[in-house]
Order: sequence, then C-alpha cells, then structure tokens
Amino acid sequence: MLRSVQHTLCKVFCWRSIIKKMSLFIFLLTVKHPLILDILCLFLQVTCNSFTISDGEMQDVGVGLYPSMSLLNHSCDPNCVIVFEGKCLHLRTVKEIPKGEELTISYIDVMMPTRQRQNQLKRQYCFTCDCHRCLTGDKDKDMLAGDEQASKSMEMALASLKELQSQNKVLAMCKALLTSSQLPDRNIHQLKVLDSAMDACIKLGLWEEALLFGLRTLQPYSLYYSDYHPVKAIQMMKVGKLQHYHGIFHDAMVTLKQAFNVMKITHGENHTIMKDLTELLEDCTSAISASR
Repeated sequence: MLRSVQHTLCKVFCWRSIIKKMSLFIFLLTVKHPLILDILCLFLQVTCNSFTISDGEMQDVGVGLYPSMSLLNHSCDPNCVIVFEGKCLHLRTVKEIPKGEELTISYIDVMMPTRQRQNQLKRQYCFTCDCHRCLTGDKDKDMLAGDEQASKSMEMALASLKELQSQNKVLAMCKALLTSSQLPDRNIHQLKVLDSAMDACIKLGLWEEALLFGLRTLQPYSLYYSDYHPVKAIQMMKVGKLQHYHGIFHDAMVTLKQAFNVMKITHGENHTIMKDLTELLEDCTSAISASR
C-alpha cells in the first residue's frame, strides 16, 4: 500500500512540532508573514522526500526530487533498491515480489543496529519502523559483537575520525584503533574503521594496504547486506580492482564475478558501471590465459 494521506499528515504535524521548538522559527515569526509556517513546512517536506544522488561507487554527489519515488514506503529489508546513472534514478527489484505486495526501499543505510536505525527514521522521517528486522533485532548481536565498553569506545573514536581533514591523519588514527582493538571485524564500529582505513589508503595511493583492509570487510558486508544490495556489490568491485592492480588475477576474477552477479540484479546489465566491471573481468581472463 502506498504511503497514506494520514501518514503524510502525521509527518507534516511532526515537522510543525519540531519547527515551533526551533529558535530560528521564533526569529522568523517576528517577520509576521502569514505564509512563513507553510513555507518552512514545505521546505522540510522537500527535505524529507528528496533522494541523495550517488555516483557509480555509491558516493554522494547531490540531491534530487523524484515525486513518484517518494510514494514508496520504507523497510530495513526492502524488496527494491534505488541506483543512479547520472541524474537518472533506477528502481530495481531485488526479490521475488508476490502479486499485491507493496514495493519498498530503505530510506537509510541499513548497516546500523536496530536502535540506531529507529532513531534516525524517527528523527528524519517521523515514524517508527515495524519491519521484521526492527521487530526481531536479528543482526544486532553481530553488529555489537565483542566487549561492550570497547565497542562504545570505538564508536566514540569514529566521531573524532570524521572530523579529520588529512587522509594521513585518518589512516594513522585508523591503524592505531585497529592495532589496539580486541573487537571482531563484524562489530559495526570496527567495520566502519576498516572502511575508513581502506578509503584513506586508496586516496593516498597505498594500494597494498588498501587491499588488506578491504578484504577484512567482505565477510561482514555479506552478513549485513542482503544478497542483492548495491553497496555490497560496490565493495566487492573495489576489492576486486585492488586485487587486479596487484596482479592477483585468480582472486580478482572470483571477487569481480561475485560483484557481477549482484550488480546484474541491482544495476542491470546496461548500467555504465557494469561495462567497467566487464572490462576488468575480460582483462583478468586474458592475464590468466597468458600466464599458462
């Protein structure tokens, strides 16, 4: 069922409640313009219903409004995903959908514990999710695996990590955290540090270290993302490209084939990134044949 009028009105009233508590709103009231509340509510509704446009590697590059897509409801285990090719939005089904079942997408990154997902959805979209994942908290134990205090300390360190501008400093902090950590890689906070370390290494041209960090992320990514999820596919492709760069062609072939099998569902075989992936696979095939 599409988002109901009642749900939409609830969101508007929720935003009105928030606005009335804002000091900015109090200031704007002094303008005494009869439409100021409606203008602000409209702005917040646009914010609530906009989509973050991402590039081929799922990096945010902008924001767009796609009215028909705003009718889709949320699930933390959705049957559809959204991918972009330039400004063009593609809605892709990633599960068998029985007749009459509604199409759902995830409004947020699902690689978060239940409480964190619930808080973000409540804060940003003004509703409480009651999907199967939220009701069961099925992956929370793995996401928060390891010593509780150590996990909280790693979470706090992540906040400091995001403030760093220098990639050298980011990498140094990641290495220090991972060296002293006793947490398993499936711990969500440790996994994010591994991601940050890999990205910093890539930006610094430290390909070998990037590969080592990237390999540690693949199993947790498969644990937390569904079988056909674009973020998981992109992560596999990044690691496969690093293996290819190092001439580890057999391993690269395995990783890139896994990415291909996911992407043909999440992106479609005609997507630009699929052409790049196909070229990498062909190059691996040629390199393996030449070495025999």
